[in-house]
Amino acid sequence: MTRWTHGLINRLVIVCDIIMALLAAVVAHLHWNFLSWSQIGILWIIGIFSFVQILQFGRAYRVEHYSRVRRQVGHVIFGGIPAGVVVGVCYYAMIPPGYTNLKVLVGWGVTTIIALLFGRLVLVRLGMIQVKRHAVLRRNVVVLGERTRARDLVDRYEQEEGAGGLLSFVGLFTDEPQSTLDTGHPVSPVTGKPYPREQHGVAALLDYARNAQVDMVVITKSWTDPAAISALVGELHQIATDVVVELDPHSFSLNYAHLTMLAGEPALQVQQQPFKGSLGLLKAVEDYVVASIGLILTSPILLAAAIAIKLESPGPVLFKQPRVGRNNKVFDVFKLRTMTVDPNDDGSAGTRRDSPRITRIGRFLRSTSIDELPQLLNVLKGDMSVVGPRPHVPNMLVSPNVVYEAIQHYVSRYRVKPGITGWAQINGSRGPVLSVEKAERRLALDLYYIENWSIWLDFRIMVLTVTKGMAGPSVF
Repeated sequence: MTRWTHGLINRLVIVCDIIMALLAAVVAHLHWNFLSWSQIGILWIIGIFSFVQILQFGRAYRVEHYSRVRRQVGHVIFGGIPAGVVVGVCYYAMIPPGYTNLKVLVGWGVTTIIALLFGRLVLVRLGMIQVKRHAVLRRNVVVLGERTRARDLVDRYEQEEGAGGLLSFVGLFTDEPQSTLDTGHPVSPVTGKPYPREQHGVAALLDYARNAQVDMVVITKSWTDPAAISALVGELHQIATDVVVELDPHSFSLNYAHLTMLAGEPALQVQQQPFKGSLGLLKAVEDYVVASIGLILTSPILLAAAIAIKLESPGPVLFKQPRVGRNNKVFDVFKLRTMTVDPNDDGSAGTRRDSPRITRIGRFLRSTSIDELPQLLNVLKGDMSVVGPRPHVPNMLVSPNVVYEAIQHYVSRYRVKPGITGWAQINGSRGPVLSVEKAERRLALDLYYIENWSIWLDFRIMVLTVTKGMAGPSVF
């Protein structure tokens, strides 16, 4: 029996889009009769191919999108407008001058958009209602391995997905001794639901799969014995099911993992250099252009701040402080001086808001982040980016006897250039970080930026920094 899958539903939605666009082309031809069948057929193929490719590139064909009206409308517009532009260019290239009709072409485009919206908001939506009502995507899962890890997996899944989860855990097959089997119906102390019925060994699982539907087997064994895991996978080749091996993210992170080839053999690449190739060039162009324009636009502000600093207290207008940059390389960051000069302060203890050394003009410069503007010079020098994780003083303390580098995965930030502003800052993490909890929260936001970088994300961060992120206290 053929089972419903996410991929099958996605392909049916693509078929729906194709049919709706085809009906719109037929209606346009019959109503306006402005092209021959062959001409409108060629343009329809070009248009629907462009539409589908754009949405596939944007990962719009996903089951979780089809029940959301606003997202469906957005996807149709997002794919329809550029596809319409492509059709328009081909139309004017195909039809001799003097025989074109812009109004009719626009009418065909509007008809197509209406047809696509009808398909998505009526047909696809009704179909998704039936999919959820009959739970055709729900998959029966059995867990094979260690009891403790298996039950922990079930608890985590139930907490994460709840009643809307598409996995139903129907059995637990442990490789622990037969005499230790829990044959009762233990209830999870976390979710309050009973755990799957427990049985012993792979043989029992294979026997179970002969008489019941098993869509997935999850292996929950420690990676300290990879040979045992490989042996279990080999035995499961006897049944037609998906097999997933659980990883332990606390001992081995696979955020960037994918298979590659090395010396003719498959290998696992577990880390990827950010911003390399064309992405690195794009990031560099962004930095130099934005930094140059930023210095020109903010030069009057910098001049006024320099005069105010010089009039209020003795000392230089700018000061340099060592910070940790890309590849753990230390560089000098430029800032406007906001405190009285103390040659014994190396910055490792941070600066508290109530520090008596902060001057009056310095407090204003800090609250508005104007003191950070000279870092545009660091961007032009190549030490920093406009957007990226904020740089920190080497060995900076986040609590007594705890430095940033002691926090797990903190050094992952060093794989990119630090930035003047970043994803953490526009999400409320500004100013000093004086606790391990706040440091871990900022780290999580910085890693999200590194893993999900795009030029549009940088643009969004810069806009939000200017409109709301330059001033105000830290949220956490």
